[in-house]
Amino acid sequence: MNPNWTVPTPPPDGERPIRGRKVAAGLGIAAAAQVLVIIIGVVVTIAFGASDNSQNALLGVYLEMLLQVVLFVACLVVGIVWIVRRDRGLGIGILIGWAVSVIVFPIAGIGVCLAIVSANSGTA
Repeated sequence: MNPNWTVPTPPPDGERPIRGRKVAAGLGIAAAAQVLVIIIGVVVTIAFGASDNSQNALLGVYLEMLLQVVLFVACLVVGIVWIVRRDRGLGIGILIGWAVSVIVFPIAGIGVCLAIVSANSGTA
């Protein structure tokens, strides 16, 4: 062993810690956006399903799927931007919130839309 060896100095600590409240806020933002997307899809499906041509109700299902893709891109971009700007808690919360909410909410939302379509037309 070399007796002149020393521990190198740590890098400067300029990063803020990840706060649990910020992560929870990000989770809430992503879940609220997911619920909003589902409400929009269901309302459009109901509106088109009430018309004379119930095949138009499928437009609500397609809109729901399109809004899910848009929400994915938005959460991904916003989450990464917030992480890079050093508000890591909110960015991580948005990404985790979207990942958790995409498992439950869209299945329920698209299922409701398909149930509305099948109730109005007799087939899905």
